[in-house]
Amino acid sequence: MSNINPYSPMQNAPLGEARVRQVSIQPIELLKRSYALIGDQYWLFLGIVLVGLFLGSLVPMGILVGPFLVGIYLCFIQREQGQRVEFATLFKGFDFFMNALVAMLIMIGISLLVIIPLAIVFMVLMFAVLAGQRGGEPGVAFFLIVFGGYATIIFASILVYIPFLFTFQLIADRGYQAGQAVRESWQGVKTNLVGIILFLLVMMVISFVAAILCYIPLLLLMPIMMGAYYVLYRDIYGPRQNYASAEIH
Repeated sequence: MSNINPYSPMQNAPLGEARVRQVSIQPIELLKRSYALIGDQYWLFLGIVLVGLFLGSLVPMGILVGPFLVGIYLCFIQREQGQRVEFATLFKGFDFFMNALVAMLIMIGISLLVIIPLAIVFMVLMFAVLAGQRGGEPGVAFFLIVFGGYATIIFASILVYIPFLFTFQLIADRGYQAGQAVRESWQGVKTNLVGIILFLLVMMVISFVAAILCYIPLLLLMPIMMGAYYVLYRDIYGPRQNYASAEIH
């Protein structure tokens, strides 16, 4: 592992709202620092991330996704503290089960409020175009609506997700209640919005390129990419304090 501490306090970083920093976000550098943080425990982190995301996906409505995300970030916190990470730390996310669940349900609820009306609008447009063709083959207009609807819903989903970017890190790191974590996450995102959008775009491009290569590279990159989200969180929210979850055993 690199001898350089990837979490050294950022010098002359101006404070933004709600005790967050406005920072210079360099996506590739964040990935490098994530890799340095994981160090010689890469394969363990790979297993932790894959198992956590897989188990979290088994139950609908995100009931388990939130606690497993918290557990994954607890592993990064443990590594940051200079400890040897244990696989069992993944399941310590369930110590924050209710807060993680409520935060996930808030995100899903807002997503549904945005996406369902959009889906209804595009469905109505599709049926209107089909009805106007009087039983003929779907024309160019129909396929444009389908493509446009799909792209719009994906874009709306990303916009809904952005304010929640640091929610589960805050629950893991500071032991925040769900509502407080969501509010603080939005403050961090709002203060660094342009850089975060660039960061997410780079992550999407990397994910797309890795996915078209039979998904194996994407799976191998997942712990490093998740680590980059954690490194970015630490840059924006600053050094650890004596929060409720400060020590992980």
